[in-house]
Order: sequence, then structure tokens, then C-alpha cells
Amino acid sequence: MKYKSTSLVVVDAANFMAKAAQLTLQAKHTRTAIRASWKKVGSSWEPTSVTKQKIRANYVASGNLVRSIQPVADGLEFGIEFDSYGQMLINGRQPFGKNKGGKGIPPSTLREWGKMRNLRPKDPKSGQFIKNTESNRKAMFFMMNRKIKHFGIEPFDFVKMPRRYTLDKYTQPIKDAIRQDITNTIANR
Repeated sequence: MKYKSTSLVVVDAANFMAKAAQLTLQAKHTRTAIRASWKKVGSSWEPTSVTKQKIRANYVASGNLVRSIQPVADGLEFGIEFDSYGQMLINGRQPFGKNKGGKGIPPSTLREWGKMRNLRPKDPKSGQFIKNTESNRKAMFFMMNRKIKHFGIEPFDFVKMPRRYTLDKYTQPIKDAIRQDITNTIANR
């Protein structure tokens, strides 16, 4: 290996960035929770009242995204790889009417996610759990998808801060390693 010191520092930086991205997803962040009352207007639904509330929560549902984050180092370039779902989290979902947004989540994907999260239907008026029948689950997922179509999903860039931390921490060590490797190469001629 020609540039041993540099390669080691770049691999270390990639590992640091991957771990930082995982921790960013697992940490609690301020998010907006939206509650809405709806009425049917023609063939569509419109919200009649909307309540927004700030909550603190993490971005881990199944843990698959966190586990999928892998460091990548090649020469002087480093970064992370992750499941395609990660890009959807970074981009969010646009609400209806904005930039051709308003698409819901495919029903099969929403059902899988709900099963994984062990979601149970509640009565919208009382907030009490109701029977976990197929029709009640279907209604629950319809209401979730309706809210997503209308309000979207806010984006969360879980790579931005880890990239900044990594660059702040490893810029000088990478420069020093390059300097050392060049010095060693010249000395060995």
C-alpha cells in the first residue's frame, strides 16, 4: 500500500461518519405532530381543524436504516452508504399540490410498517383502542395515508451534521497523513 497513513485515517473518518449518522437517527429530535379533523367534500377529504404540536422523538422504526449504514472509503474519498429509504427520509414527502406532491405511501408498505410497529386502531373520538379487525386496520391506514397526502412528511437530513463533524475532526489529520506519506515516499527513493 503506497499511502498507508492516509488510507488508515480516511478509513477511520468513514467509520466515524457512519457511527455519527447512526447516533443522529437514534437521538431524539424535535418534530411536528399534526392532528386534524376531516370532512368529506365531494370525492375528497378536507381538514376542518388542524393542531400542530412539537414532540421529541427519534427516527427509528424497525432499525433497518440504522443497521444499513456502512462506511465507504476509497483513496481520499469517504462517506456512507445506506438503504434507499434513507434518501426518502432526507427528502421527506411534499404535501398535496406542492411540486407534484401529495402521493401517499403504497398501502402494502404502510401495512408492513404498521405490523412491524405493532400499531392498533383507535376510536378517533374517544382515543380508546378498538378491535384489531382487518376493516379497522384498513380504516386506520386510510386515515394515516390521507394525512400524509395532505400534510406531507417533514424531511430529516441525518447525514448533514455527521458530515460536518467528520470534516471538522478529520481535515487536519488527513492533511498530516498525506504530508507524512509524501515525506516517506521521498525518503524511500
